[in-house]
Amino acid sequence: MRLSTVEYFKTLNSDTTGDLAHLEGDDLIRFQKILMDMTEDIAEVCRKYNVTYMLLGGSLLGAIRHNGFIPWDDDMDLGILSSDYDRFIEAFRKEYGDKYWVHTDDTPEYGMTIGRIRLKGSVLRGREDKFLDECGFFIDLFRIENVPNNKLIRKLHGTLCMGMGLFLSCRVFYRNRELMRELAKGNKEAEKIFNRKIRIGSLLRFFSVTKWAQLTQKCHEMCKNNNSRCVAIPSGRKHYFGEIYDREGLCNTEPHEFDGHKFMIPVNYEGYLKQLYGDYHRIPSVEERESHIFLEIRFPEETVC
Repeated sequence: MRLSTVEYFKTLNSDTTGDLAHLEGDDLIRFQKILMDMTEDIAEVCRKYNVTYMLLGGSLLGAIRHNGFIPWDDDMDLGILSSDYDRFIEAFRKEYGDKYWVHTDDTPEYGMTIGRIRLKGSVLRGREDKFLDECGFFIDLFRIENVPNNKLIRKLHGTLCMGMGLFLSCRVFYRNRELMRELAKGNKEAEKIFNRKIRIGSLLRFFSVTKWAQLTQKCHEMCKNNNSRCVAIPSGRKHYFGEIYDREGLCNTEPHEFDGHKFMIPVNYEGYLKQLYGDYHRIPSVEERESHIFLEIRFPEETVC
């Protein structure tokens, strides 16, 4: 029974989203510049407090393939070691609490295990932000979790993480069911999958989305061995089993050029990118290019902080 919706959301286009907004042209370039400044603030705090961070996902792909943003990319992905994560969040709030909102799994109505640093005085309301007031431009923070060395325990841990992640996603779908049904309209396959997740989510409403996010994160961080051979990114696009990496290659970092800046990347970036994207040097066709849809976009000077 197929329930994954990741790829569907990554490839939505103007033909399927009607009046919903996309970032393109001069607005996209302007947006990327703001994300760059935000990333510099995050990197500054990581350096100051000795927190291990790195570019991941499309941001790492952009760094290697384009020495900066993928030309059509509209987000920024960073990874932070789980053992450093809470310390980073506390430090960042201390240093930049007047400039940014910081969302984690325990943020009310947020409903995700991916952290986000969001710029105050801006608006970037995505499909997951329908019930949030603090919805500024954001940087995604992916927690890099320890993976048990024992294969059987790893299998059990991964299965639990996958199951909890599915429950969380279904619960969010149920909360946002009106929007989800609107987005799926006209696509029979999407309508079937979305309605299936909404039905499952209706059975899980005895907990709020915040509680489900907290429980899911507790599962992600169950392995406390900070010297385990492997690590995983359970909240990544390929989930737990698709995102298990050698600790040495992912968590050891080096600086790399990114649009005139220097940010940290994994030393084994090639292995990571091959695992995530396959032939990552290939430029995708226009139809294959990933972008996000937004319910509302306002640049900082267009809104009141």
